[in-house]
Amino acid sequence: MTPEDLVSRLAPVRVPAEFAEFGLRDALAVIALGLLAGVLLSVILRGLTRPRATPESQLGDRIASLKKLAPQDHLAGLAQLGAELGADLPQGLQKALYDPAAPSDPAAVEAAILAAAGRGRR
Repeated sequence: MTPEDLVSRLAPVRVPAEFAEFGLRDALAVIALGLLAGVLLSVILRGLTRPRATPESQLGDRIASLKKLAPQDHLAGLAQLGAELGADLPQGLQKALYDPAAPSDPAAVEAAILAAAGRGRR
């Protein structure tokens, strides 16, 4: 017996009638799969389109974190940040770093740091 004879003797495939119809269960399954695909797509797109931190915002965050420190540590942190950026720091800063009684203006140092960051961006 050849394979063609064997295939010709096979009975046709019989499928129940409810399998051939599109019913409520099928519609609910399609809706569930669509919702699942939407959730997965939104997670992927959220990861791809989230805002990135800019250098300016990172610098602002670093300055804000230094404000939580003690005054001398705050000033020392600002001086280090200014040195990293190559900022033109105020003249009295050197004395204020070594003498806690010397007057210091952290706002002037912050302004010099932000100015140096603006120059570096161009």
